[in-house]
Amino acid sequence: MRIAEKEDIPILAQWFNDPEFQGEYQDFPTQVSRAQLEKQVFEPQVPQMQWTDFIIEKKDGTKIGWAAHYISSQNFGWMEIGCSLVPSQRGKGYGTEAVKTLVNYLFLTRESIVRIQAVTNTRNEAFQRVLEKAGFKKEGKLRKALFVRGNWADGYLYSLLREEWRKMPKK
Repeated sequence: MRIAEKEDIPILAQWFNDPEFQGEYQDFPTQVSRAQLEKQVFEPQVPQMQWTDFIIEKKDGTKIGWAAHYISSQNFGWMEIGCSLVPSQRGKGYGTEAVKTLVNYLFLTRESIVRIQAVTNTRNEAFQRVLEKAGFKKEGKLRKALFVRGNWADGYLYSLLREEWRKMPKK
């Protein structure tokens, strides 16, 4: 996994405009242009928001997905993460590896972070398994927290605390 660069804009635009990449449980902004995406990724619209996009790659350099972490400067001590893989690469462990890598990166480089969290559609059992394999705990249900395909959907809030991460076996 690596930080997204400007040369990744074409693949990000392709993925974000593809309903198959989005899957049935989330909505990315539909029909976003490369110029809009470049501005969104590299020139944040909300000054108090810190957002970083990543490209998930196989060892051979094949780009297979996207991940991100974000935090509002108003919310001290936590970050939220998310990710998505191309459909042909789902169910192979890459999502779990990406989440673990992102968690390790955040806890190792940001001393002020005490928790990392993720919100997932209550029907998205695959991402729930990814989060649980990465050590996250389900905290509860967020009613009508996600807007997906024109409808409000409930989400589950998952989190991993720094002290829990410290106790986890490292590779």
